[in-house]
Amino acid sequence: MAVAARLVLASSSPRRSELLRAAGIEFVPGLPGPEPAAAGTPEQLAVARARSKACGGVRPSGCALPLLGVDTVVDVDGVELGKPQDRSEAAAMLRRLAGRLHRVHTAHCLFDPGRGLAVEELASATVACRDIAAAELERYLDSGDWRGKAGSYGIQDGTQMFLRVVEGAYDTVVGLHVPAVLRLLRAAAP
Repeated sequence: MAVAARLVLASSSPRRSELLRAAGIEFVPGLPGPEPAAAGTPEQLAVARARSKACGGVRPSGCALPLLGVDTVVDVDGVELGKPQDRSEAAAMLRRLAGRLHRVHTAHCLFDPGRGLAVEELASATVACRDIAAAELERYLDSGDWRGKAGSYGIQDGTQMFLRVVEGAYDTVVGLHVPAVLRLLRAAAP
């Protein structure tokens, strides 16, 4: 017996799709709404973006499932480290993280347009980055794994061994906290 889809993922992130599949949460792909021009703390930015991605997202034609918008922000001393534009910006971000702790916030918003209902949850984790040797940093940059990732890294990348989660959930740092999604689905159930 096939399991019916439970949500529309308003994200093109392969990592988020993989996390949902691994958790057995059936979904269909959708398009995220636009990122708002927002100001605030890293946590506030993540929440505003997740809400905009869900509430402004596009479902497949004829689909009535709720939309899940997700946004992940890397937070260093209350300042967001976004996605690097190029290799030199990625190197600068990783050098800034080296030898210290930082926070990662992943905001989730599940929006049901038919009922006008939006439920949200923010998950946060603390990540330690040890000092990175110059050759190790060059190997990681050469891999290209930093492209399109907040803070210039993916905790799940096999090409890096300098980051580890010290508090919170690993999947929060990857970019989607599965228990949060399950709680949102329960909270939004009719």
